[in-house]
Amino acid sequence: MSKHLIMFEHQGASGIETTDAPEFTSHENMPGWKARAVEDAGIFMFQFEIEPGAVEYPIHTSDEAWLAFVASGHGTLYAGDAEENRTEGVRYQAGDFITFKPNTPHGWLNGNEKSLILIVKPA
Repeated sequence: MSKHLIMFEHQGASGIETTDAPEFTSHENMPGWKARAVEDAGIFMFQFEIEPGAVEYPIHTSDEAWLAFVASGHGTLYAGDAEENRTEGVRYQAGDFITFKPNTPHGWLNGNEKSLILIVKPA
């Protein structure tokens, strides 16, 4: 099991608290998509683990800005419109950063290997 290590300051020195990190769970009944999240230090971090052959994540929006990092894998990120139609797509791969401005329709289709994507926003 993964750990959540929490560094803190106490009387001029640092300390470390160890707790269990959240487990991956199926994401919104989307076959092939698993997720887990942690909120701490004013940041919300979301982690996607996407299997090869996972269903396409449909076009959707968020009213908040997000920043993503593709830690491994590849696939296609789709732009969309208000009716949830795809308008264009671009390939993403390991090492890419992706910014989602507020209210921008987007969707995902994973490639032929497992992908790991980290997504953060202010809490």
